[in-house]
Amino acid sequence: MALMDDSAIRSELNDIADYIQSLRREISALQANDLRNRRIPAAGHELAAIVAATEKASNTIMECAEAAMAADPSDPATYKAFVIERMTAVFEACAFQDITGQRIAKVIETLEHIEVRISRFADATGAKDASGPASDKEAAEVERKLRLFIHGPPLAGDGAGQAEIDKIIEGEAKSAAQDDIDRLFA
Repeated sequence: MALMDDSAIRSELNDIADYIQSLRREISALQANDLRNRRIPAAGHELAAIVAATEKASNTIMECAEAAMAADPSDPATYKAFVIERMTAVFEACAFQDITGQRIAKVIETLEHIEVRISRFADATGAKDASGPASDKEAAEVERKLRLFIHGPPLAGDGAGQAEIDKIIEGEAKSAAQDDIDRLFA
């Protein structure tokens, strides 16, 4: 009988060792160090470049519009040349969008890479999502964003439309907004 118990224990230990080896392969396939040291920082740099390019283009466009609006139209030929020059600068500033699209594509590629790796790992380990925030810090940040209405702009079809926002700003939907707030924090 002791021999059967030993072989059953040995078989169970072999199964555990095989599972650990499988987990090690899956963890290695995640390429966590590459994600942490290269891909995620690169995506962050791309997003920072997008913000900088967008800000620069927005400033150029606004400066051109302000200059065109303030220009003296008393000499039509000079005025026309000035407006054409400013509008050309606006068109050039809008070229940031092409590069921004390329940068966003790189960030999306990184996110898809991470998604595939994490999904594969979750499937291999049979992992299930825990409920609630992962940490007290995350829970506090979620609460802060809800309290301060820091959700960022919604995608099309999500969130309040511009007409609803205008009503809230104008005070026409003050009580409805208060009801929504009360429901959020009830």
